Amino acid sequence: MGYVNNASRRRFIANCMCAACAHRVCAAQPSARNVRRLKEAGPDQKPPAHGTPAPQGKKNMEIAFCGIFCAACELHLKGNKDGKKCKGCTHPSMESKCAVFLCAKEKKVVNCGLCDSFESCEKLIKHHEKPLYRQVARRTCARVKKDGLAAAAAELKTRWTCAACGKLFPWNTTGTCPHCGKQVAVLSEKDG
Repeated sequence: MGYVNNASRRRFIANCMCAACAHRVCAAQPSARNVRRLKEAGPDQKPPAHGTPAPQGKKNMEIAFCGIFCAACELHLKGNKDGKKCKGCTHPSMESKCAVFLCAKEKKVVNCGLCDSFESCEKLIKHHEKPLYRQVARRTCARVKKDGLAAAAAELKTRWTCAACGKLFPWNTTGTCPHCGKQVAVLSEKDG
């Protein structure tokens, strides 16, 4: 698919990011069921700490079930035009109609790379076909399978951190850090 200019490409990627959840930022709002659970837990009870054990791996809200690095997603970092920030697919309050999301929740896996069906899952294979950021997400799942969630998250955090200012920048960047304006490497076939 050819793009008329970089702005069209950026717009396309911006519209696709976090689309793995089929909803944009508004889907990250707690559902009525989750709001009730949070209220029932009471103010004394704290939510599980980041990194607490979960079935088939440790919970890591930086990487989506499908392998997208949510921590460097523009909707997570900046939010949408209304300023609402996406919490990421693996956040406990997230609800979605995405087939990959629903499957991962049903199988209780924290990342599709940790699922027994990872290599042959038709839903995931179709999800990872295009665009490039989803192809990279598939390689992230493979890395999670091989090295574990923490190691994959650490590598991705390093990859998407600006060397000049030390802040995370969106993986759909146009080549400059939005924080300091210095050159950064854009998403490419080499990623993942």
